[in-house]
Amino acid sequence: MSCTYRNNYFESKEFLNLALHSLSVVQAPIYILGAYIIIMKTPNKMGKVKFPMLSMHLIFASNDVYAATLALPRMVFPICAGYSTGVLSSIGVPIWIEGYVGLTMFFRKFSEFRFLFSIFGPAITMFFENRYNYLVRLDCDTHCRRFKRAVHYFINYFIALNVLMPSFLNLPDQSVARQIALKKLPCLPLEIVNHPRFFMIGNEDLNFVCTGLFGIFIWTQIIFFVAKTVNFVFRTKAQSQQTAQLQRKFFRAVCIQIAFPFVVIMIPACYNLSATYTNNYDMAFTNVSVIVTTSHGLFATIIMLLIHKPYRTETLKVLGIVRFYKSNKLTVVRMSISVNKNKIH
Repeated sequence: MSCTYRNNYFESKEFLNLALHSLSVVQAPIYILGAYIIIMKTPNKMGKVKFPMLSMHLIFASNDVYAATLALPRMVFPICAGYSTGVLSSIGVPIWIEGYVGLTMFFRKFSEFRFLFSIFGPAITMFFENRYNYLVRLDCDTHCRRFKRAVHYFINYFIALNVLMPSFLNLPDQSVARQIALKKLPCLPLEIVNHPRFFMIGNEDLNFVCTGLFGIFIWTQIIFFVAKTVNFVFRTKAQSQQTAQLQRKFFRAVCIQIAFPFVVIMIPACYNLSATYTNNYDMAFTNVSVIVTTSHGLFATIIMLLIHKPYRTETLKVLGIVRFYKSNKLTVVRMSISVNKNKIH
């Protein structure tokens, strides 16, 4: 296991905290704008996707807010360790609770490239299930179907909230954890290891089994709903051409909206995967991976507001861009009319 520590600014907690705080200042108004647009400006034709759209947006936002403000985690890869310096730490919330909530909310993948083992996974699953239900199913509005969907939602979120419970029921003593950390990573700064809120999750095999099984559970559902919906949208002929085109356009937009966070996460996730299997510790790269991962909700919100035309139009109105454009256009038209009148005279 290689261990690299340069003792520079990019490896410091000051750099990480400044970056996360700056990110939260940018994120907060955009998240509020996104929630407002979804709640107040979703048109009737998008009414059936309003709740899953809002649910996914809030989960993305809460994930980033938790990491950038409430937790401020300083992670240690490739071992599953670290500590937090955020608001929750300052008010005395136990570190194991912070860790459990943070992992469940998917704010850090720790050491594996399995970034669908939290409530992030069920949110995406339920979004595609919503499209499958209203497009493919003929019984979408029956009481029986609604009950089954409620049970399906409950099962997904219940498992998501409890998938890491076996790992947290088998935590090592933290004094022993410090010794393990120094043995595996001899260059690890003592300020990290001796931090009073230092926390480590042991039994990596158990973590792998729990998150791996949950990943399979989530991906199986996503693939099923996407496949069924794609088959209906792009192959079914029993509908008008205009309706089919609108459904295809919206489905493509939804796929782009959901896929973009994965693209943002890809870089830090690949680093985490590499660090895990090469046993390479680098605090600077770890800090950058935390920052990039915490920004995924910001990009997801921007894409959502831009890619759906009703949201894009309402966003521009809220920002005053449409009004400014129309005002300038009207001024130009009036000036043109005035010039033409002068030429006539």
